[in-house]
Amino acid sequence: MDRNRRHQQLELHWTMFLNSEDEASLNEAFSSLYFLSVDELMAYGRGMGFDQPTCEDGVHDVFCQVYMKRRQLSAVTNITAYLFRAFRNAMLNVHKKNAKQADKEVAQLPFFTDVTVLDTMIGDEERRDIAATIARLMAMLTDRQREAVYLRYMHDMDYEEIAELIGLQVGSVRKLVYRAVTILRAKSGQLRNPLLSMLAAWWSFTR
Repeated sequence: MDRNRRHQQLELHWTMFLNSEDEASLNEAFSSLYFLSVDELMAYGRGMGFDQPTCEDGVHDVFCQVYMKRRQLSAVTNITAYLFRAFRNAMLNVHKKNAKQADKEVAQLPFFTDVTVLDTMIGDEERRDIAATIARLMAMLTDRQREAVYLRYMHDMDYEEIAELIGLQVGSVRKLVYRAVTILRAKSGQLRNPLLSMLAAWWSFTR
């Protein structure tokens, strides 16, 4: 399922979940929300450096809270941003509990991106050819730049949503994305690969 269709489906099932009056419809909508979101949340958690079981526990906790607090969530208009924020907070709580680190130190958590996050943009044949190159390009970014680019381009979040999610000012997020795109455009342009040039133009156009 492409990103736009997935987003539409999420919004549809979120509305159904909030407004369902019978238990069967409620549970069906809730199940759809879970299965439309779980892979994305797991990938985000792995990007933050957490292992599979920890990410699974985090997703479980987030959806338990969503179900129990349904009546309090009517003001939520962007379910993707809400779920990512709740999941990120859950993961950071695990990190603080295990590492006994202050919030300032927690903010320095690394962020990794697997090139599979570009699956909706790159076909199978091309992906095999340039996956390693894209990984090297992303490695040139800072952790926060990678995270901001991931949220901006892979999940269509606006700057305000990203700022709230990762605890930065909106202007700081804009600078992160701008600098990241500048780096990606410059480096991909030097490689003279048509597909990378196309990606560079896309990064620039959607900034």
